Amino acid sequence: MTPHDSRSLRPADHSLAGQIVALIPVRSLTTGKSRLAGAIGDDRRADLIREMLTEVVAAVTASRMIGRVIVISPDEAVLSFARHLAPNVTALRQAPDRPGLIAALEQGRAFALRHGAAAMLILFGDLPLLSPDDVRAMVASDVRLVLSPDRHGEGTNALMLRFDPPVVPPGDAFRFQFGQDSYRRHLAEADRLGLTVATVVTTGTSLDVDTPADLAEWSARSAMPATHPAR
Repeated sequence: MTPHDSRSLRPADHSLAGQIVALIPVRSLTTGKSRLAGAIGDDRRADLIREMLTEVVAAVTASRMIGRVIVISPDEAVLSFARHLAPNVTALRQAPDRPGLIAALEQGRAFALRHGAAAMLILFGDLPLLSPDDVRAMVASDVRLVLSPDRHGEGTNALMLRFDPPVVPPGDAFRFQFGQDSYRRHLAEADRLGLTVATVVTTGTSLDVDTPADLAEWSARSAMPATHPAR
């Protein structure tokens, strides 16, 4: 078994044929969420990462729309934690010679395609308000690409990419554009490939926690009444 192979996907579970898989990249328990370092201590940051990842996996699982949840990370502590979150979680070690977010997503996509998945929903582990209805809203559309922007309308907090049925361009032709202004750049990438795009905005996908201001927003939104996803 190579260093980046899954250690939790049993032989009987290798086929993901026809399923939607969720891919959740997590950088590290120790170096993740570095922009929160001035607001909370290192131990609290690690606890926060675990807490948010737990909430995201729970929402995905409760949606009953996702066949398997793949948590990909170069950090064994993240993988060890993820293995105990739910029976449908696969812990996938990121290849050490291909660091970074985009490489992690490409590795996860290759894994999903290799095992026959019909679609892949990318979610981040820092979406503490994510609900099962948010996940259902993302997968409800049958278009090739579904995007969910952040609360500023600039970043991309969730992305759904369909692989099946086989069409041109193939599922691995799409170039992930995560980073600054990724929502606009994902739209441009879809236009380059001629993909139909749907945008879904929900409370749970709009808030990612990276900064002290995001923590404050999380606290404020946690006290708000639940809202329905908007399209």
